[in-house]
Amino acid sequence: MQGEQKPKSSRKVASSDELADLIQRTAAGDKSSFAKLYGLTHRKLYGVALHFAKSRSAASDLLQDSYLKIWRNAHSYDPKIASPVAWMTSIVRNRAIDMMRRQQLPVVEDAEQMHDIAADDNDPAHEIDMSRKRALAYAAFREIREDRLRMIVFAYLQNQSREQIARRFGMPVNTIKTLLRRALLEVREKLEQQTRCCCG
Repeated sequence: MQGEQKPKSSRKVASSDELADLIQRTAAGDKSSFAKLYGLTHRKLYGVALHFAKSRSAASDLLQDSYLKIWRNAHSYDPKIASPVAWMTSIVRNRAIDMMRRQQLPVVEDAEQMHDIAADDNDPAHEIDMSRKRALAYAAFREIREDRLRMIVFAYLQNQSREQIARRFGMPVNTIKTLLRRALLEVREKLEQQTRCCCG
């Protein structure tokens, strides 16, 4: 109908000062701030990743790898040199170049899916915003040892048998089963700790 006004979008647009503050808090190890930073910026950075990647799946891989870099290098951000978005965009671009130059090890394809692997129906992470769940799950999986992460990816995302994984790592099958159980327990503990920190 004529004369009707379109409803204004309720999506919050973060200011550079707010994002810079979240990066600073992330540098101090604040996982709640990292989750919020992810929630405010992942749509924009996904668009950047999609520009470089050949598929949505590859863009998701690139985005997750970039947020790991952001988490690890937040201390290096200088607001006098670049805006938060420009700094994070440069990280996505540089990670894209790196991924083109070398063959990647298997990576977590979907942080939400990895969260479902580690969490049960009563996990408190189900009560927080989905974007925060993804960021927290991503951080939790990235804190465990690289070889354990690869085992989880092979077992639960690529559906490889324990025998196949044992041959790949040159270990007995029972050892692989034990390491997988321990890795999942470790991730669940980290998820619970991060969720308490985020929601508390």
